[in-house]
Amino acid sequence: MLHAVRFLCSVSGSDVEQQPDSSKKKTASSSARRRPSRLVIPVVDDAGEVAASWGAAAAAVKEVDVVVEGEGFYVASRAGPRHEMEDAYAVVTHKIDGDSQLACYGVFDGHGGRAAVDFVSQRLGQNVFSAVLTAAEEHGAVSEAIRAAYLATDNELLSQPQGVSGGACATTALVQNGDLYVAHVGDCRAVLSRDGAATALTADHTCAQDDERERIERRGGYVSRSGSGVWRVQGSLAVSRSFGDAGLKQWVVAEPVVSRVPLTAGCEFLVVASDGFWDKVSNQEAIDAVSRCRATACRELVELARSRGSRDDVTVMVVDLERFVR
Repeated sequence: MLHAVRFLCSVSGSDVEQQPDSSKKKTASSSARRRPSRLVIPVVDDAGEVAASWGAAAAAVKEVDVVVEGEGFYVASRAGPRHEMEDAYAVVTHKIDGDSQLACYGVFDGHGGRAAVDFVSQRLGQNVFSAVLTAAEEHGAVSEAIRAAYLATDNELLSQPQGVSGGACATTALVQNGDLYVAHVGDCRAVLSRDGAATALTADHTCAQDDERERIERRGGYVSRSGSGVWRVQGSLAVSRSFGDAGLKQWVVAEPVVSRVPLTAGCEFLVVASDGFWDKVSNQEAIDAVSRCRATACRELVELARSRGSRDDVTVMVVDLERFVR
């Protein structure tokens, strides 16, 4: 029997749940100044299909720090000092007999404004669930369904009648039947802890990678290196794959890389974070911090990145994988 489905989605820190959860805690800075818009998240009906109703309500206050503890995951987020918060995260779970058999976790990093990241953080999880729930359970079919969901989300974003400026990077982690599927475009990163050792499950999509630079050049684009040493597409964008970025779409694609990891003994947790974090903290440092104390690690890691000079938005999510190990 299919029981109630719990959704949580947060764009730049605010969150809405469809049903109460006494295990979830949230704290925010008393000097709140960077709170984003609230999202109303759809529910999954008893047939397992995602409902189509989405809504948004504006909130006038913005907050600096957000810390969330949910069922099997933790999130901490802090806005950078330079602009409005452009990070986001989302969690979607599908419960059977009270057990989360299917779950999707995502971290998103926008650029050029909030419009793209708001749209993608709302739609991508919905599209992934719709695609996966109707796909065959073979590994290849699930990976292809996730890929199709990414491309569909990008097409929806680009087709908005009012137009959407800017773009967004994303990394999502889907757990289904004891398998972990990680997909990404851009430079949000996912790192697995296996017996305490860090294993990167994504490779940043930047023009510093030879294969990405060659792909862009084959399509008639160019890559140049700025005075700060950052490689940019058409002298503009530092990531080589993203949602949106309509003016660069010929070269900056939303084709994700999808990897599958069977969850076996030793697979402990996953750290997913935006590049404002990974620019200052190594993969193993992140794993070590979470291993010491999962409950406080996200906030401590956000503070570590900031203390090392990160001026970007920083979002860190930790997902407990041991409960999914078979």
